[in-house]
Amino acid sequence: MKDTLLRQIYEQTLSGAYDQNTVATLSETLQVPKNKITFALQQLLQEGRLIKAEGKPVRFLSRAALENQYNLSISDTKIGNLELWLAGLAKEPADFEKLVGYDGSLASLVEQCKATISYPPNGLPLMLTGETGTGKSLIARLTYEYASRQGLLKPDARFVSVNCSEYANNPELLTANLFGYVKGAFTGAEQTTPGLIELADGGVLFLDEVHNLKGECQEKLFQFMDQSIYHRMGDNKTWHTSHVRLIFATTEDPEKVLLKTLQRRIPMNITVPNLSKRGTYEKVQMIHSIFKTEQQRLNVRIKISSTVFRLLVSYPFPENIGGLKSTIQSSCVQALFQINDSGEMEITAKNLPSALSKNISVASLNKLEEPAWIYIDELLDLDHSAGNDLTFYQEIIESLENPDTFFAVWKAESSRLIQHLSGENSALCEQRLYESVRHVCAGYHMELSSKDLETLQKALGSFLRQSRLLHFLQSQNPLQVEKLTLQMKKQKFRYYSMASEIDCMLGRAFDYKLNDLHRLVLALLLSGLEKQQAIPKRMGVILAHGLSTASSISVCVNQLLAEYVFDAIDMPLSISQEQCIRELNDYLKKMDGIEELFLLVDLGSLEDVWKGLNIRNVNVGIINSLNLKMALSIGEGLKRGQPMEEIFETAKNTCTVSYHIERNREKQKLIICSCASGLGVAEKLKTVILDSLPPDSSIHVLTYDYNSLLLKGIEDLAFAEYQVICVVGTLNPNIDRLPFVALDDLILQESTNSLDLYLKSYMDPCALAIFKKNIVKNFSLSNIMNALTILNPTKLLEHVANAIDRLQTLIDCQLTNNTCFGLYVHVSCLIERLVMNRGIENYKQIEHFQTRQKQFIDAVCESFQDVEAFYGVHIPVEEIGYMFDYVKNDKNFQKCV
Repeated sequence: MKDTLLRQIYEQTLSGAYDQNTVATLSETLQVPKNKITFALQQLLQEGRLIKAEGKPVRFLSRAALENQYNLSISDTKIGNLELWLAGLAKEPADFEKLVGYDGSLASLVEQCKATISYPPNGLPLMLTGETGTGKSLIARLTYEYASRQGLLKPDARFVSVNCSEYANNPELLTANLFGYVKGAFTGAEQTTPGLIELADGGVLFLDEVHNLKGECQEKLFQFMDQSIYHRMGDNKTWHTSHVRLIFATTEDPEKVLLKTLQRRIPMNITVPNLSKRGTYEKVQMIHSIFKTEQQRLNVRIKISSTVFRLLVSYPFPENIGGLKSTIQSSCVQALFQINDSGEMEITAKNLPSALSKNISVASLNKLEEPAWIYIDELLDLDHSAGNDLTFYQEIIESLENPDTFFAVWKAESSRLIQHLSGENSALCEQRLYESVRHVCAGYHMELSSKDLETLQKALGSFLRQSRLLHFLQSQNPLQVEKLTLQMKKQKFRYYSMASEIDCMLGRAFDYKLNDLHRLVLALLLSGLEKQQAIPKRMGVILAHGLSTASSISVCVNQLLAEYVFDAIDMPLSISQEQCIRELNDYLKKMDGIEELFLLVDLGSLEDVWKGLNIRNVNVGIINSLNLKMALSIGEGLKRGQPMEEIFETAKNTCTVSYHIERNREKQKLIICSCASGLGVAEKLKTVILDSLPPDSSIHVLTYDYNSLLLKGIEDLAFAEYQVICVVGTLNPNIDRLPFVALDDLILQESTNSLDLYLKSYMDPCALAIFKKNIVKNFSLSNIMNALTILNPTKLLEHVANAIDRLQTLIDCQLTNNTCFGLYVHVSCLIERLVMNRGIENYKQIEHFQTRQKQFIDAVCESFQDVEAFYGVHIPVEEIGYMFDYVKNDKNFQKCV
């Protein structure tokens, strides 16, 4: 069956009938159950014989058919936008088509380059100016390729490039290399040698960094540029001729660095824009292109977190495209060993250079939640036609940003959105999905005419089709979208609640997941469709402290009751009660016609709330208890139409509080590994200790951040959940009632007895004997070094030992063996972290340390110069602080101070 299935897909791929290659269609065509088709397709995918085109529905293509059709090798196994991907296969880009932005921001530049190189008879000299890393060298080469493809150059014409900065202080050498020289022209000229101008005859000569040329070097070019003739160095009689097209490049202002006479001979001066002026879409194209190259080089599929994508797009790289490329390559190196079970390289913010990662908080870097991934192959799913939509939604975000005009602007933008989504190019959404959305709207008493319902179905189809685009925009405007969401919850809660409920419905029934921007756009859409909001006679309002406490409870209750009964007002903890009452009054102004108001508050004086309300002819019931059970009870009463007093009495009686505490759990035993050298070292130390424990041991071993241990001590949650036996590490945190075993003592076999003392209550004599034997075996310096470093441990230890010897000489103190061994391990791990760009950036009272211990800091800097040079790192003063913490407790050092 599998061969028949593969043959069917092959034939339909060749004929272009890709829509016939879905599970449902293949099952119907071959008369085979869907589950068997799905199983066979998975096997063929794993064998690499099919390519999966994601979307709704998923389509499958024959790799062999496509490779035969397009005469190329295809490495992709999964693709996003099928049409865009096929378009890329069909056409091999030529000359300027290889340049990102050739038909966008660089369109005018490309036309100028084409015209200049084509100008008869031999083109005109061309100057490219722009910041470093903007792509001037690439543009020069592509100009040559264009001229060659257009037949403007000889078939064997060459592109010859020379970097003038190499000759800035040696004009004679430039003359020799450019014009050539004869035998005996200077010492070492053993034979006549043609110059670059001769080698480039009939082609293109590219002079990069031309601003580095001295005046006399510039003058040597004049005659050649005017008449195309020159002398070789050492021969002033013989004239040589060469017809080359000249391209110059500089990062400086030509008016300031070039002779006027040279400037006059270069009629065309083109400025290459920096990366910040290239636009978001072109930057995305560059990110895709660079990552694609690395993906092919490493032969692994790459995916990046949404945080990485946002930083790469938004960061103002000083080195422009060159800096972007360097950053991407560096991130791939850092993530080289982060290949998941599916064979994919995962790049997160931790893999970025510090210049970028410092733009996000430490909390964001250390998040445990699974990040939102973007596959490199799918980056260009936002094709160029999305440009207008990107601009449209960006305008909406910017127009709603002012909280003072939010309410007024909302209405205008909602009308504009409906017009945009339901235009000529709109497509109806799936009927089942549309009916589900319509059902949610009905629960909120949203009455729509038949014309409005048709508009809703069209607009939903366009909205869902633009889902990826909205994900992209959210990544570009995270702070603005967050502020708009808070504003929407505050001023347009009803529509926010509707959008949230639709989000849950889409997730359950259709596997769609919306973000904040999706919900904002959806709320705008629904608001624009409702001509006049239906105000109920009775309404509940939840008033609670916290950014989303009230809204979360109200959305939950509305969904459980399948009816809109509660609005919400969220109060940040910093808000005053007067501000809260003011917001409540603003809300009531919009609810003209309401007869009864049920108010649920979490904190504060009910009397103060009541006195502050500016309402007449409305019954107001207030209850000062708030939880989901209470809100649900009151909501059910509202839905059944019960009288206000009966609703409150029922809620009061059913929402009593009870509790129970079970105190029979025995705490698990724990050894904590905590190292000043970093969590990575603690993890590896944990592995060594686990290997030393008997196989049936119930003792747990966990790692813990050293700075957190110093800050929280035994008050941390870990000490409540576990019975901590001791801490093993590189530096004593000096916490009361917390035994400590030093790593250097274990290496020197000086602390095994104290460790036995801590463990004997939790192991029988036989298990303790096994543990002692393993400790002696595992905690040799050689084993620890092999376990703690990814660098060559022997070479690293040799460098570190020499540096510590020099340090002892400079501070005039012979440290004890324990201190030296501790420093060996700590500094080796320190060097490893610095090589991996994971240096420690915090040290308590750093200014005080720098002032009081300047001599020690200088001694470390001098002692470790060779280590820093060999490994290409710099030891920051914060790291030196932790080294000093080792040394200051040394008994010999204390005598010397």
